[in-house]
Amino acid sequence: MSDFAFPQRVAGLRARFELEADKFRRIDAFVVSNIENVRYLTGFSGSSGLVVVTKTDARFFTDGRYAQQAEREVPGFEQVILPPSSVLLVAAGEWLRDTAPVFCIGFEADHIPYSAFLTLDKTLDPDDRAQQALFPRSGDVEALRAIKDESEIAKIRAACKLADACFEHLCGFIKPGMTEARVAWELESFFRLNGAQKLSFDPIVGSGPNAALIHGRASERVIGSSGGPEFVLMDFGCVLDGYCSDITRTVVVGGEPTEKMRHIYDSVLAAQLAALAAIKPGVEGKSVDTLAREQLKAAGYGEMPHGLGHGLGRVVHDLPLPTFSPKATVTLSEGMVATVEPGVYIEGFGGVRIEDDVLVTAAGCERLTVSSKELRVLGN
Repeated sequence: MSDFAFPQRVAGLRARFELEADKFRRIDAFVVSNIENVRYLTGFSGSSGLVVVTKTDARFFTDGRYAQQAEREVPGFEQVILPPSSVLLVAAGEWLRDTAPVFCIGFEADHIPYSAFLTLDKTLDPDDRAQQALFPRSGDVEALRAIKDESEIAKIRAACKLADACFEHLCGFIKPGMTEARVAWELESFFRLNGAQKLSFDPIVGSGPNAALIHGRASERVIGSSGGPEFVLMDFGCVLDGYCSDITRTVVVGGEPTEKMRHIYDSVLAAQLAALAAIKPGVEGKSVDTLAREQLKAAGYGEMPHGLGHGLGRVVHDLPLPTFSPKATVTLSEGMVATVEPGVYIEGFGGVRIEDDVLVTAAGCERLTVSSKELRVLGN
């Protein structure tokens, strides 16, 4: 990633507080402790780090285990390297108390538990003189994370390209007689052998009646053991250079699909295509969910038992969250990345879900996962 992206993100955080200064108490410093937010602001890939941003300073705290890593990955920040037994939050509080001329300090209330808040408060004000005050904040870095910059989009695009390649590989690999677990192992092996850091979540491979399990895990069920055609639903993704992909494709194994199977599949695909066509800046995420949901109802499949999609980025369920659901409050903006994944699930029979990752563009949306959604029959 370009080194320029990280200063831009810190500047965006400062600008957010400046915009609010007329309405709310001005924040002089902000303590970022959520590790995903730390990684977003700095590029640090380790598991122990904290950032303090003031009007003129951006300081990164970690311990000695990560000294070399921090030097390599976080060149644009003043670094405070502590002994391994140190409490980062205490060290940040001591620096704010003794060095930084700040009075109103924001912290990530959704991440810091009450006990940690008390520790930070006592560190800042050991004599109860109330010279510095803590203010709970929520969603500040997350608001920045919801809009992906060019470097983030490039990384997500690469992760999606690898997910598409994995699906194509699986289409040539899956045959009747394999277990769901074998397919799950094959897709993980493919990702690892092709450069992925890890899977973005535990993969879902459901065949026959197991395809109706929305978040079912790959089991020892033998694919094709029903003796006729059956759905195989696969939901998977990878992490590549710190960013996730998330794709679902449903195929048929064991013979040509029945009319019932084709109707289910075509109905889900039609609902997804309608949703994709509706996505553009200024549209409410809730309305896109409603469109797909009502289309599936009209096809005779009742209420879809999950939201239509979620944000995607550094984590598989990223901001904005939820993006497409009955309770979503998001208004779509250019630069958002999300999944679109309608589904139909019939207990004892099977299910279909079709999921793509999309980028909201000025003109609408761009599919980042581009593998075919034609109903495929495998292993004949």
